[in-house]
Amino acid sequence: MEHKQICDLTPTEFEKYCCEFLAGFAEKEKLQDFKITHNKILKASDGRYQIDVYAEFTAMGAIFKVLCECKKYKNRVNRDKVAILHRKLESIGAQKGILISTSDFQSGAVEYGKAHGITLIKATDYEFEYLSHSSSQPQNDDNDPFLYAEKHMPPYVAFDCTADTEEPLKIYPTRDMIKELLIKQNQKIKEVMGIDIPLDFSEI
Repeated sequence: MEHKQICDLTPTEFEKYCCEFLAGFAEKEKLQDFKITHNKILKASDGRYQIDVYAEFTAMGAIFKVLCECKKYKNRVNRDKVAILHRKLESIGAQKGILISTSDFQSGAVEYGKAHGITLIKATDYEFEYLSHSSSQPQNDDNDPFLYAEKHMPPYVAFDCTADTEEPLKIYPTRDMIKELLIKQNQKIKEVMGIDIPLDFSEI
């Protein structure tokens, strides 16, 4: 099945992808009592707020609320967009804010996010890069074991732009997800072609 490029997703499709991404990440982190809702209306003392993605989980006996805004922007996200999410957090009493965008973030937005604990994530199309195709099989062959990982890899990738790293930190798909797919792919290559390929996870 062909996936749309991220630029071709409708805003609603992009929001639903963000739901899948956050749910997958929560599963990997084994968050307790995790719940996630798309297009949630929340009441606060100063009015009602529409939230693209709302999530809850339990930790240390308390319920943690997460607000996530998902934006398909063409231009770099500025500080004001992050400040708006911060005000929503304060009004609703949520503990965590996440802004996922298809574009980059201005330096002022990143600084504001770091200062207020708001995670800024850039989502883009996934480019498979860990194992080459079989030279003896056409790339569109569904039975080619060399294509197993690529065909089962999530179509999009997410980077944390507020991580304390020199470059944005890739957080999805997770390293464990990629490793698991490559191990399964290697097993299929061995079953179909009798080839045992050494795996190197150092570049994941």
